[in-house]
Amino acid sequence: MALTQLREWLLSPYFENSGENGCKKSSHASHLSNVTYPLHRRMLVVSGNDDFCEAAIRNVQAFVDEVSSISVANFTGDTLKGKNRKQVLGSECDIATLDCRDSFKPGDVMAVAGIVKRSGCLILICPALSGWVNNISVSFLSEGFTLTQSRYLERFIKHLRNNDYVAFHTEEKTALPNTTMYRIRQGLTSNVYRGSLFKSEEQERAYSRLYQAHSLNKLNALITAPRGRGKSSLLGIFIESLIRQGKNVLLTSERFDNVKNVLSRIQQHEIGGVRTQQPATANIQTQLSLGDKDETTTLGSVKWVPPDSALLYTTEDEKYDVVIVDEAASIPLPDVYRIMANHKQWVLSTTLLGYEGSGSGFIHKLIPSLPPSAIHLRLSTPLRWFENDPVEVFFNNVCLFEDDESCLTQGQIEAISNGKTTEKYDFFISTFASLEELELQQIMSLLALAHYQTTPDDFMRLMDSPDVLVAKLKLSGYVIAAAIINIEGGDYLRDTAFGISSGKRRPKGHLGAQRLTLLSAEAKVATFNYWRINRIAVNTKVQDKGIGSLLLKKVNKEAKKQSIDAICTSYGTTQKLDSFWTRNGFEIVDYGRKPNKASGETSALALYPHSNRAKKLLSELVALKESFKFDNQLDDVPISVLTIYVEKLVHFTQGTRTLDDVWPILHKIARYAETHPTPSANTQLNKPNNIILYTLWRLIEIINTKCFLRKVLTHSDMNAKQLVSTLNEENLKVSGLKEVTIIIRKALLPAFKK
Repeated sequence: MALTQLREWLLSPYFENSGENGCKKSSHASHLSNVTYPLHRRMLVVSGNDDFCEAAIRNVQAFVDEVSSISVANFTGDTLKGKNRKQVLGSECDIATLDCRDSFKPGDVMAVAGIVKRSGCLILICPALSGWVNNISVSFLSEGFTLTQSRYLERFIKHLRNNDYVAFHTEEKTALPNTTMYRIRQGLTSNVYRGSLFKSEEQERAYSRLYQAHSLNKLNALITAPRGRGKSSLLGIFIESLIRQGKNVLLTSERFDNVKNVLSRIQQHEIGGVRTQQPATANIQTQLSLGDKDETTTLGSVKWVPPDSALLYTTEDEKYDVVIVDEAASIPLPDVYRIMANHKQWVLSTTLLGYEGSGSGFIHKLIPSLPPSAIHLRLSTPLRWFENDPVEVFFNNVCLFEDDESCLTQGQIEAISNGKTTEKYDFFISTFASLEELELQQIMSLLALAHYQTTPDDFMRLMDSPDVLVAKLKLSGYVIAAAIINIEGGDYLRDTAFGISSGKRRPKGHLGAQRLTLLSAEAKVATFNYWRINRIAVNTKVQDKGIGSLLLKKVNKEAKKQSIDAICTSYGTTQKLDSFWTRNGFEIVDYGRKPNKASGETSALALYPHSNRAKKLLSELVALKESFKFDNQLDDVPISVLTIYVEKLVHFTQGTRTLDDVWPILHKIARYAETHPTPSANTQLNKPNNIILYTLWRLIEIINTKCFLRKVLTHSDMNAKQLVSTLNEENLKVSGLKEVTIIIRKALLPAFKK
């Protein structure tokens, strides 16, 4: 009986009517059936042991096989790993299943939910819900920590059970909401726009504004939309119109696959032959052009290039009339700025509230820097499903934490801004487990606004990581600032401390503790007790008013009370952020060399010591950083810093540290060697009774003896192409950085032999 009911419920949108003895199959296509019997999308949870779930999967497949017009897509966590998740972009189906038994990621669920068409169904295959929270496999646990229960899953299951629109098929029972719940109100039975080209009035208006701005040669536009709003088809229609006018369009995105849906919109219209070629590598440019031109029409072209293409960053090539950046939030913001600066007419487009995360943080940082004439086009009308779709509403509320900053009155904002608020700020620090639902929503909303891409998977990682604390500052009962704190170091790293200090071990997590240990080359540093401020966010209406500093002050006070050795933080460096952290007592001890993929910024590592041993560490690291300011002097460098030099070079010759890690040291020694070409016995470095000084003297001797070594190491930057070229000029045949590193290691090794 339960299976019969399940069959009828699942297939109800695809039958004209149902009766007591079963369902009558429609002679029409399912799309026609949907017009006469329109339903919202639905969600079914199949939960139980493996045998039950496998049987349910077979039954569902048998049901859908009855209706040839139903399209089905089946996914597992493995099929959505890495870049595979993005492959679902643009595809559609009536029924999609996701097997969550081996792994669960919110981003996977949202990716699959987004391909289900109106009246369709998302089916989640899960273990028995009662035990699922205690048996979850995650990849983000830091060294030394264990996860016994998933708070995220507990909350997710609770919301599933409390949602009247969700159906359940379990070993105990089958609970199916009446299909009348999903009926669309009259007048909203279809999102079909009665135009020949556009899918909504909103889309047509957006196109008109793009077209008008381009006609005036003033096209600077930002298009934002949640998933399923027709952003890709809008871009495709607009690009087609430009091509018809003989214009040449330069199109870029993080990956070629991201724009396949955009290009497919052009291919759907008969405007000539269309040729596309997917690039074999990111460096190969791909061109789509329209052929079969008649005698009176000269068609333009559209060319896709990767984000690092020189065509995007030059004003010399005026072949391209418009540059379009799709999914702009996935491209480093500095690169987006450069593209805008080098092209007169451009369109930026990005998805908001999608399975890859909220682009709100990106938008908040981008909009203030847009020219006043730029237009912001927002698409809100769903096209793949009906308005007020219960599946979309569920995931937006449960997994994405939509922005909510309406808590403060104008009077409170003005009082805070003027420093005259009489209300008391309440400070709390706790685990995520102790947060009430409203607090959780408020905190996650702040974090989504503060960062470029805060994904659903990020939220799960924050809630379930046992090494995470959350500090919150409340005003009138509402969270206006929050900080995410990672517990690091201590006994958790005692067994791996030496391996970390030499570069041999890289255990999961403990980012700050590991970086400080690697920087100091001192194993005991790993065992200090740290709090690392992972993220900090302040309500955007009261930023730059001292709220963030107040929160940090209270966090520091609590850390001292709990005998934490030091607080550290790693962040994307900007002049403004550097000033914020140093103003609050933190000392920047290191700058990274590789830019972050999302922001384009290099990282800074800052430290605020509490204990005496942490203060001593800070003093040594500051001296280490200062020692590189004058690269041709060794005589005045403290012996403690020279000891760090030698320790790191020992690790390098042993193969546990990278060339990039020790390059500043080698460059400094090589520049010193230039001014001391013949080290004599009376130089202060030549002290056999001091192993550190004597080792440095031997290194200088080796560098001066081996001409190729000095030529390589005196380059100011560790540029791989430059190093390879230099060694090849010395008849040392190398083809890449790996071989360069081997040659340098081998050349320096004698300095460390007794």
